[in-house]
Amino acid sequence: MNILIVGNGFDLSHYLPTKYDHFMDVMQSIEEKDLLKHAIDFVKNPIDNPFSLLKKYFEAKQALDETSYQMNFNQLFLNTRDKGFLNKTKEFYNTNEIKINFLKIIEIQEKLKNNCWYQYFSAHVKDIKTWIDFESKINEALKVVANFVVKLESKSEEYGCFDTKICFFGKGDNEQIFLTRAYCNLLQKLEILVSGYYLDHTDYDENGEYTVSVDVDPEVGSFRFYINQKYILNYSGSINFNHGALFNLLQLKLDEFIELFNFYLEEVVKKLSPKNKFEPLKSDQYDLNKIDQIYSFNYTQTYLDFYNQTTKIDFLHGKSGEKQNMVLGISELEDDVLKKIKAYGFTKYHQKLMKDTDYHFLKSGKYINLFYPRGIANQSSIKINIWGHSLDISDQEYIKEIFSLNDDSYQLVRVIVFYFDQTSKFTLLANLLHILGKAKVEHWMKQGWLKFEKNPNVAQLNQIQPVELAKNES
Repeated sequence: MNILIVGNGFDLSHYLPTKYDHFMDVMQSIEEKDLLKHAIDFVKNPIDNPFSLLKKYFEAKQALDETSYQMNFNQLFLNTRDKGFLNKTKEFYNTNEIKINFLKIIEIQEKLKNNCWYQYFSAHVKDIKTWIDFESKINEALKVVANFVVKLESKSEEYGCFDTKICFFGKGDNEQIFLTRAYCNLLQKLEILVSGYYLDHTDYDENGEYTVSVDVDPEVGSFRFYINQKYILNYSGSINFNHGALFNLLQLKLDEFIELFNFYLEEVVKKLSPKNKFEPLKSDQYDLNKIDQIYSFNYTQTYLDFYNQTTKIDFLHGKSGEKQNMVLGISELEDDVLKKIKAYGFTKYHQKLMKDTDYHFLKSGKYINLFYPRGIANQSSIKINIWGHSLDISDQEYIKEIFSLNDDSYQLVRVIVFYFDQTSKFTLLANLLHILGKAKVEHWMKQGWLKFEKNPNVAQLNQIQPVELAKNES
C-alpha cells in the first residue's frame, strides 16, 4: 500500500505560487492599484470638484463591464520578490487565463483596507517568509493582546479604573498602563489602539473631564496612543474593557483574511492550466503514480488535477472553493488569559472540528485499518511518502502518529521523506529529532524504516528547459 502525505512543498515543486510571499505580493499589487485614475480615464471628463469626481468614480465603477480594466498575471505579480520562481510558473502554465476585473479589484481593495490582520501582516512582510512564520506571527500578536488585557485588569483591580491613554515612555500616571512603542504599534495595526497628535483643552466636557482634540499640528500637540473607544464600556462612571468584543472581532477578521486567501487560490492558483500534460512521477524506488491514499495539508488538489483523479484524498486542513473550510491558525493557546476567555477559535484543532475537515488520519483512517494489521499475513509493507511538509512542531500530533505505527510487532511501515536540497534535509531531520527524540529517529533509520530522498525533478521529468523571458515583459 502506498500513502502520499503532501504539504505546500508539493505544490511548489510544480511551480504553483502558493508561498506566503506569493499571496502577499498579489494582495499588495491589488492594494496599490490606482483605480481612481482608471475611473477618470473611463469617464473622460475633467472634473474640478472632488465630490463630483467621487460621484463619477462610482458611476464609472457601476458602468464598467466584466472585461474592463483587468489585472493580468504579470500585473498581479509586478512586485514579486520571487521572480525566478514566477518565471518557471510561466514556463509550465498558461498564465493568460488569469484576469481580475475592475469590480473585483475594488471589492478586494476594500477588504484589504478594512482587515486588521492583513494590515498587521503587511507591516511585517519582511519578517514572514513561510506559512509557519505566519502562524508564529499570529501567536505573537495574540500574546501581546493578552498581555495588554492583563495590564488593564491589573490597573482596574488596583485603582478601580484605568486610563485610556497609554504610556509608552517614561513613568506614567498610576492609572496608566505601560507598553513599549513596538507593542503600541502592533495593537494599533489590530485597531485596538488609535494614535495621533493630541492637544489638551482647559475647558471640561459635560462629564467634567478634560477634552482633547486630535490631528493637530505636530509642532503644537503631543503624540499619543489611546484605547479604541469601541472597546470601552462605561457604566455609571466605571470604565471596563470589552475583551469579549475585541476577540470576537479579531476572530471575524481572521475568517475574512482566510476568505482573501481563498480568493487568491481560486482566482489565481487554480486557474493556472498546464501547457502540457504532466508526465508520471517517479522516485528512485517506485512509481509515485501508484498511490492508494493521499493525506493533504494543502488546500489545493494538485495531485488529482495533474496525475490521477481517482485517488482518494483527505484534506486535513480543509480545502479552498466556493464552500471553503480552510484551517489557518495556531497550534495551541499558550497564554492563560487566552484560555480563560476561550479564544480557541484561533487554534487549528478548533477550526478543524468546527469546519468539519477530514481530520481522520492514519490509525483512524479506513485504509490503514484495512491493511494494518490484518494484511500482515502477506507481509505487504505500507509505504508512506512525505513530500513538501515541513515536519514542524505545529503538526506534531500527525508526525507522532506516523512514527508510532512500528511500535508493536507489526513493523511493516516504511517512510520516505522527500527534500528539496541539503538545507531542507538538514531542517527536516532537525524537526524530527525535536519532535520524536534522538532514540526513535536513530532506531527508524538504522532499521531502514526511515529514508530521505531528493524530490523528483518535475521540470526534468517533463523535459522543460529554462527559458529567458523577454526583458520587456512586465
